[in-house]
Amino acid sequence: MLVVILILGVVMSIMLPSLSRSSTKMRIERTVNNLRVIGVFIKDYHLNNEGLGAPHSDGGCWNTPADGNPKNHYWGYQYGADKELFNSPLTWNTIEERSDGSRADGHKFVDFGFNGVCAKWSDDGATFQDVKTGLARDLDSYPYPATTIWAHDHSEPMIDGDGDVPCYAFGQDQNAFNKGHANFNPDGVHRENSELALQEIYRNLGSSCVLWADGHVSKVSMAEGWKPEWYTGGIPEAQTAWEEHEGGKYTQPAPYPYGQAYIGRF
Repeated sequence: MLVVILILGVVMSIMLPSLSRSSTKMRIERTVNNLRVIGVFIKDYHLNNEGLGAPHSDGGCWNTPADGNPKNHYWGYQYGADKELFNSPLTWNTIEERSDGSRADGHKFVDFGFNGVCAKWSDDGATFQDVKTGLARDLDSYPYPATTIWAHDHSEPMIDGDGDVPCYAFGQDQNAFNKGHANFNPDGVHRENSELALQEIYRNLGSSCVLWADGHVSKVSMAEGWKPEWYTGGIPEAQTAWEEHEGGKYTQPAPYPYGQAYIGRF
């Protein structure tokens, strides 16, 4: 009997890590499927609104914001999808500013960031028509929709390029992963340029789930090398404006590969 129990214990110790990884992979696939469905809602919205998307918003509120400002709605709210689709099962650090409550209080539906990089710049050739109409750009006007990000895993609702994209160093903080460095920034409140934000972007076993403008979803690894044109849509004017913004402080190349930085850390 003892021998049988010992054998079962050995077998379980071998199987448990595999079962845990399988469970994690299933949750990642749920995130991928959620993004695919979100893409359908986005496409439907465009088809029913003369090709244009919803007005840009940069908050975490599903309900009417306390200040009454519609800009403080979460961007996904605008598309009429079930808010549970905007939950990524492996996230753990939802932004709380202007939201309907903390993750601990049950508010966990603001896990994907909208690509607002193009929307931020006022050049007519580089925007989503945000300056003129406040609406998202017509999907048919993207030069390269299959390689233009619509949304991806993030702790911020609006990805506007001010140190919150993985293809450039996170703002002034070039030591986000170096725990021994004086500039190590694990601050959960001011995490736009912190390693917590990077952990959220790469939350799915070192990959980020991305919804592209043509509706397909893929996983991008931290080791693949993110490209700025994925955010700008390949529009040179948008990239130039982005890189020149505030003297280019948000677009300094990372001093290390993120993949190496993660080894043995998380």
